[in-house]
Amino acid sequence: MRSPTPLPLGAILSAVSAAICAVPTLALPADSPNAPKSALLVVGAVLFAIGVVRVRSEADTRRSAPEHRDDDDH
Repeated sequence: MRSPTPLPLGAILSAVSAAICAVPTLALPADSPNAPKSALLVVGAVLFAIGVVRVRSEADTRRSAPEHRDDDDH
């Protein structure tokens, strides 16, 4: 059974990617090697891209097509 309000996974992934991209600046020292910083930025960018795709697909599933009505006015 599905819950009435689905979990917004796209928004959650985007927020997690922002946190991952902030880690090199906030937690690592300025003179640390660039490889870990680059790796974290790549992981954050990939998660952000997945989150954007997920948000776009969530928006499409919530949008419904208008119902076709047969009017006798023709």
